[in-house]
Amino acid sequence: MADFRIDIITDVVCPLGYLGYTRLKQAMEHLGDDYRFDVYWQPLELHDNIPVDGVDRMTYLSQRFGSEERLNETDHALQQVGAEAGIEFNFNDKTVLPNTRLAHQLVQVANKKQQSTNLMLALYHNYFTELKDVGNKATLQDIALQVGLTQEDIDSAFSDKMAKQVIQKIEHFKRLEIETSPTYVFNDKFVIHGPHQAEDFAKVIVDIANKST
Repeated sequence: MADFRIDIITDVVCPLGYLGYTRLKQAMEHLGDDYRFDVYWQPLELHDNIPVDGVDRMTYLSQRFGSEERLNETDHALQQVGAEAGIEFNFNDKTVLPNTRLAHQLVQVANKKQQSTNLMLALYHNYFTELKDVGNKATLQDIALQVGLTQEDIDSAFSDKMAKQVIQKIEHFKRLEIETSPTYVFNDKFVIHGPHQAEDFAKVIVDIANKST
């Protein structure tokens, strides 16, 4: 059996992170019982200047994309690609683009409990499909409890200590010049960027396994 550690460096508001994991999961399931995977999620902030209360998504991203028309075109393309992967991307003019720091703090605690994938998928679903504000503390607490984290876990995640740890990780990845979301690190050694197709992920995993034997 080939054992793999996969670190996924991404943001909880990155649609390509959601899409990429969906394809990666297909690859892992296709490879079957000859492979064992431990997946960890690591923090990257796509928009590190967002205030604590978030901003209006349409206004902020329209400025980044150059116009509302270009943003709408991108959203429509995401919805089409997402539908093919079984993901329902919803966007409207009231959507909040949140500060994701607290969410990342929760994810780091969930990593220690082997619950980070369940938490990330819940965060993705709540943000992209249910249009919830995943920067809101009460919303985050509800999502965390739903996936099995305890109140003690949540308190630990929202502590100053965890805030510092997440900042350190974000800065660490910046020093490594990891700026693409998502980025995948296999066995602390092999790095690929972007939401590849499932068959491409499978080929990478098999190639790495063959090099390790």
